Amino acid sequence: MKKMARQIPFLLCIVVGTILLVYPTLKDRYDSYRQQQILAEWQQSLLRLDNVTLEENIEADVPAPSISVAEAAEAKPVQAAPLHVETKTLTESVPDQAEALLVIDKIDLKLPVLTNATEKNLQLSVASMANTGKAGDIGNYAIAGHRNLTYGKNFNRLDEVDVGDRIKVNTRSKRYEYEVQEKLYVLPEEVWVLKGNGKDRVITLITCHPLQNATHRLIIKGKIVEKQS
Repeated sequence: MKKMARQIPFLLCIVVGTILLVYPTLKDRYDSYRQQQILAEWQQSLLRLDNVTLEENIEADVPAPSISVAEAAEAKPVQAAPLHVETKTLTESVPDQAEALLVIDKIDLKLPVLTNATEKNLQLSVASMANTGKAGDIGNYAIAGHRNLTYGKNFNRLDEVDVGDRIKVNTRSKRYEYEVQEKLYVLPEEVWVLKGNGKDRVITLITCHPLQNATHRLIIKGKIVEKQS
C-alpha cells in the first residue's frame, strides 16, 4: 500500500504532462473544426441570396371579402402584427425588431438590419451575417440582402453604389459612417470577403448579381471614417 501511495504522485505527473502535451493539438483541431463550421455557415448564407422573383404584395390580387355596412360598423379594429416592418416610413430611429438602421443616401436606401441572415429575415429586410463583426467594432460587419424585382426594394440598387460613397449605420446608442473602398463581383463560395483583418473597422454589403439568374455576388466594402456618440 505504501509503495502504491508513493507511485500516485508519479502517475499524476504523467497524466498532467500528457494532458499538457496533447491539449495544444486538441485545441488546434477544435479551432480548425469551428472555423470550417463558420465557413460552411457563411457559404449557406451566401447561397440564400438568389434573387426573389415574387412581389411582396401578392395578396393584392386576392379579392377582399364583402361585408355589410352593419357588420363593418360592429367590427373591431385589428392590431397590426408586431413583427411587421414598414420600410417606407422609417425614421433615423432603430425599429424594435432590428439591431441597426442601414442608410445609403446615394440610392435612397433606409432599411432595418435584422440579426442573422436567415431566409425568413431576408424576405423581410436586410440582415447581418452570423459570426461576423458588429457595427463600429474592429472586424467585418457583414450585411446581406436580396435584390427584389421592385425598383429600390432592399438591395435592388446596390450596384449603383461606387467607391467614395458613404454608408451609415445607426444603432440604438451610436451612429457610424463608412466610406466605400471596394466594389467586387465574386462567386458564392468566396467567403473570404466576410473575414476581417484584425485591425480595421469595415462593413461589407452582399447581394446577388446579376439581378435575374444570379451567378455571382456583388460585394460593397467600406471602412469606418466617423464615429459619433
